[in-house]
Amino acid sequence: MPTKDEPIRMDFIQEIVNVDEEKRILRVKLIPDPERYEIKEIDGEKGFYDKFDHVFIPLKAMEESFKKSGPTPLYYSPRRFNDTLEYIKSRIQEIRNHLDGTQDNKYEFSDVSEEFLETLPQEERKFVILSIDLINSTRMSQTLSSTENVKIISLFLKEMAMLIHAFNGYVLKFLGDGIIAYFPEPNFIGQNDNALDCAASMKLLIYNGINPMLKEKGLPELNFRIGLDSGEATIITVGADKIKKHKDLIGETINIAAKIQSVANKNEILVGEATVKNAHTFWRKLLIKKNPVEKWDYKDRRTGTSYELYFLKEPTTT
Repeated sequence: MPTKDEPIRMDFIQEIVNVDEEKRILRVKLIPDPERYEIKEIDGEKGFYDKFDHVFIPLKAMEESFKKSGPTPLYYSPRRFNDTLEYIKSRIQEIRNHLDGTQDNKYEFSDVSEEFLETLPQEERKFVILSIDLINSTRMSQTLSSTENVKIISLFLKEMAMLIHAFNGYVLKFLGDGIIAYFPEPNFIGQNDNALDCAASMKLLIYNGINPMLKEKGLPELNFRIGLDSGEATIITVGADKIKKHKDLIGETINIAAKIQSVANKNEILVGEATVKNAHTFWRKLLIKKNPVEKWDYKDRRTGTSYELYFLKEPTTT
């Protein structure tokens, strides 16, 4: 859901002006992406018209914004591999080994999310939340042996968790046959792109990696739903001493992302408008408004209007 201090995104094309190798200074010109912005004059004032959000941004407003921002840190959090399809190929043999039961399943406790949240104060922060869940897993468990069912569910959760990590996200919790993950600040704008890229890669991995191996073994293929939303959540400590105690996130954004996932169609990636508005032009072109959405009645807290959902078309490349 939108936050009270909702960031505004502008996409630029960078043009190198000059490079001072001695002083190690790179000067670039930032040009508003012409795929997204159109130069217009409205009521005698020049500016850029956002073709996605239908917003006019006067040049004077942009100038004032840049003046006020001063020196601003740039955050860069690229995914941990270059090509999704190559990554999937690299996972095939391990997926096969897992299904064959030849993989080493030695247990060693690890929780990178707990370690990360421990470094943060217990306060409200901005996150992108991703919720993924399998469809008809109960029916699958009734038709398979317990050994086969455990193999499939554990394989799915492991491969999805590894992808989340590869896109600089964290697994908050496993929910039976589903996962709640988060992509944190400080790179809130970039993490929206990472979360969308992660969701698209999950779909590709299931289609081109996990399902072909399941079919090879005569096992049922997986179907899923993915929901994404962006906004604020609060870091808290839950549980009791000497029993079980850990860091968690609570807030409307967590609940909305899970609800979005629950109303998605089979094998669909469904995205809340707060994530959409902070997505790069590449993703904006692939996000299509979905209207109406059955069993969806959430309102934008600021406007009182329906909180819009978008489905993600499959990108031609990732």
